[in-house]
Amino acid sequence: MIIHLNDKTDSVKENYIQSLVLLYMPCETFSKEKDEGRHVYVDAYAEDGKYTVCSKIVISDRTEECTVSEKIDESLKLQSKNLIGRTFISAAEKIFGYKSPWGILTGIRPAKLAADYLSELSPEQVCDILEKQYLVSPEKAKACVKVAENEMRLVRNMEKDSCSLYISIPFCPSKCRYCSFVSASTPRLLSMIPEYVDALCAELTDISETVRELGLTLKTIYIGGGTPAVLTEELLKKLLFHVNASFDLGTVEEFTFEAGRPDCITKEKLIIAKESGAGRISVNTQTTNDDILASVGRKHSFSDYAACMKMAKEIGFDCINTDLIAGLPGESYESFCKSVRDVIAEGADDITVHSFTLKRSSEYKTQKSAGIDSNSITASDMVSYSAKALGEGGYSPYYMYRQKNTVGNLDNTGYSLPGKECLYNIYMMGEYHTVFAAGAGAVTKYVSRDRTHIERDFKPKYPYEYLDGSKFSGFDKKFALDFYSNIY
Repeated sequence: MIIHLNDKTDSVKENYIQSLVLLYMPCETFSKEKDEGRHVYVDAYAEDGKYTVCSKIVISDRTEECTVSEKIDESLKLQSKNLIGRTFISAAEKIFGYKSPWGILTGIRPAKLAADYLSELSPEQVCDILEKQYLVSPEKAKACVKVAENEMRLVRNMEKDSCSLYISIPFCPSKCRYCSFVSASTPRLLSMIPEYVDALCAELTDISETVRELGLTLKTIYIGGGTPAVLTEELLKKLLFHVNASFDLGTVEEFTFEAGRPDCITKEKLIIAKESGAGRISVNTQTTNDDILASVGRKHSFSDYAACMKMAKEIGFDCINTDLIAGLPGESYESFCKSVRDVIAEGADDITVHSFTLKRSSEYKTQKSAGIDSNSITASDMVSYSAKALGEGGYSPYYMYRQKNTVGNLDNTGYSLPGKECLYNIYMMGEYHTVFAAGAGAVTKYVSRDRTHIERDFKPKYPYEYLDGSKFSGFDKKFALDFYSNIY
């Protein structure tokens, strides 16, 4: 697709318009080639003074056109980008027949915006701003403010020189059809796991030395995937023993083992994780409908999930998390609602509701528009139901993020019972402190004490690249030391 902007939109960056386009045309790609068949013409400009804006959108291959002119209340004092965004959304809604619940917000962390406002305004005032200035729906505005309030409460006493650790296990026994995550599932790649664990332990040694040298305090550890429970009991014990030997777990407030899919979880693996210091565990089912589980490529049933939940509770984990996905292809509203009730009944302490995302490298990749796809409306209803049901069940939203190409322009939100919030998720998503990351596909995110400066250090994407000495030579200690010496 080619984006055409008129001369009067020079002050608005083209990538902002692309972000708005993606709200209505998930998975769209953008090009500069003149012979590309799909075009969007955006004719947005100020008219009759500062607070009246027109937006004209023409989508060539749909032969549709819409022009919107909006008189803006001068008291709102909107930036030109927001003015154009408002009229773009209004015109797109008329073309596609779907209203974005997040209005003109295109960022990953909407709660960060709410938190900025909450430093000076009341929750009610912030909701009013989100609704009037950014066109966020009342439901999303309230949820966003609630997340920001919970997040601010949980980080209030966070130590300044703290950090977190992420350990990547990018392997799965098979790949789910909706997934585009960097995970290795072929027999050849799975055979690399023993060598991968050895390399991972070596990198963890370097990270632990750097943490001590910088005088940082490790607060949270998160072992994620892929499916970390794909490790054999012997390899899991080896990895966790090394973590204990390398880091001072006496300072760690939270240790999460994202076991993942029930078909990889055994009682012995759970015991190893618990005895090694993991207090939190994730047992993920995505849906409790066996037919949908099979259709998306999950190799387990709802009864398998229930059995794993029972084992985890008997072993004594402090918190058990479960993920659900709203809007999976083929799943009905009624089926999803049952899944929400099921995981509550099974005793999940922390439930993350993800919105189905159209990912280019997944089997479900698509070019469909959010406005045309009826699944968007269904997914929106599912997300609304989950918020209501979880709220009634005593769960409160405490972190959220958004992704490109999400069905219905929705969000991913974590809900927990009181005291069961995942601190790692908050620290990582809110960019509160440095998160050291080890393993293939991992990204270390260095954050300055005042949170104004962030740098990222990317590891090789695939396990075979990570193990290739010519492409990766271990943790970059110099990068870490330079960052802290330059910032502090």
